[in-house]
Amino acid sequence: MCAKDRSQIAVRRQTESIQNVAEMLNISSSPSFIRNSSGEFIYSSPLFDQIFLTKYDRKSWFSSISVDAGMELIHSELKALTSRNACLVKNVKAEKQIWSVFIECITLNNEVFTKWVFLNEVNSVIDRSGKHGAFSSKMDKYLAKVANMASSEWAVLNLYSVGFTHSTISKITGLEEQTSKNVVHKMRKELNYPDRDYLILSLLHSCSYSKILQNVIEVLRVHC
Repeated sequence: MCAKDRSQIAVRRQTESIQNVAEMLNISSSPSFIRNSSGEFIYSSPLFDQIFLTKYDRKSWFSSISVDAGMELIHSELKALTSRNACLVKNVKAEKQIWSVFIECITLNNEVFTKWVFLNEVNSVIDRSGKHGAFSSKMDKYLAKVANMASSEWAVLNLYSVGFTHSTISKITGLEEQTSKNVVHKMRKELNYPDRDYLILSLLHSCSYSKILQNVIEVLRVHC
């Protein structure tokens, strides 16, 4: 295979990986976007466009927030990139609302990106009691236990945790939809959480969402 062919395959794989992450953003109930390490927008979710880009384009949307908030967000993005981790910035005022912004570093085919997720603080549950962090710790242990027992269950739970439907999980893993539902029901019964929104909020508040996303990327790499 010539170098040009290998290059084309690498570009195609990276595009497919970004599209997989974009699918997760599309089904998320929170506005979000992906930027590359140069700060260029690679993708923004329809909900982000609907809320933030009615008066601004992608290059100028920072104009809708204060200079101090913008500097804090950029500083947090740089921190996420250098530490290969995630940051949570609270009390960001934009479009007459207050947001917590979850910024995480993700790596797709050796290329580094940041994913920004905006959580409306009015609608979100503020974790003053630390219950979301405690639940996230329990879930980490549960996923570790499942990973040692059945890789298919581990794949289902990670995909479910970022918002994939049972129908899509079935298409990705090759498992029956009912099998996927049974796996999730088993986890819900053992961890005793009310719904998927609570699950996702817990992951975001504890910054464990980054770890789950990397797991999902690994699942998609293996199955897709």
